[in-house]
Amino acid sequence: MLYPLTFKSVYKERVWGGRNLENLLGRKLPEGKIGESWDLCNHKNSMSIVENGDLAGKTLAELMADYKETLMGQDYNASGYFPLLIKVLDANDQLSVQVHPDDEYAYKVEKEAGKTEAWYVLAAKADAKIIYGLKEEITKEAFRAAVKAGNVMACLREVPVKKGDLIYVPSGSVHALLEGVVVYEVQQNSDTTYRVYDYNRVDQEGQTRELHTEKALEVISFGGQAAVDFNQDSITCPYFKMQKMRLEKEIPDATQDRFLIYCIISGQGKISYRNGAVTVRQGETVLIPAELGEFKVSGGLEFLRISTR
Repeated sequence: MLYPLTFKSVYKERVWGGRNLENLLGRKLPEGKIGESWDLCNHKNSMSIVENGDLAGKTLAELMADYKETLMGQDYNASGYFPLLIKVLDANDQLSVQVHPDDEYAYKVEKEAGKTEAWYVLAAKADAKIIYGLKEEITKEAFRAAVKAGNVMACLREVPVKKGDLIYVPSGSVHALLEGVVVYEVQQNSDTTYRVYDYNRVDQEGQTRELHTEKALEVISFGGQAAVDFNQDSITCPYFKMQKMRLEKEIPDATQDRFLIYCIISGQGKISYRNGAVTVRQGETVLIPAELGEFKVSGGLEFLRISTR
């Protein structure tokens, strides 16, 4: 029988990254400005490798091929597609102003899924803000003119955020994390991002990063911007459900023939199932196989519970 699986994080250096994951999650980071930690991924750009138990060293792709419905349950797809990608983002500086396409556009143009995502704010400085959508009066023509004139920031809605916020970012929404915000990100399994503004930054070679203005203009949702309501305990969208959970003793849970994901925000505890138990701790992302069925979670834990339904 399979067991709750933990994975080695895949770290990525970014111009806007930092070192905050060392203190916030107890991580041992490689050198450099670490902006992203891909904690659960089966994508052409990165692959998760099991860290615990008898299956240590196996990739997520190998597990999906070897265990199929045992691991994935109703989410099994013969193509080997894993529907979600879990990250931690450390915005030590502003991220580029960006937008992600929906499924229809992304499959047509990029040959992969679109990208709807959600954030849990793990840490935020006292005056932290994010870019979250456009000002209501901004039209496609006005936005195009602002891009051409180098005046994109005047079109954007900046909103304050704090630790513990849950933020839904549907495809088509212009957005950016700003300085001093660290988030867990739950998203569709996609790495397609269209940048529309990057503060005129240059990379280590002195080159400005590529912008994708025309593609962005084709996928941005103009009008009807998402409501600023971050004080919530869960987010449900067509691709996943994300819940904030806190326990001090023990609670029951069940897979219901679908895999589950736990992102352990703080504390230490144990996942007990009919064939054994696995200790989990701060900073780990845990994949709970569909075949586990009913199980119990115990200890002093704060975590995100992520499912596909």
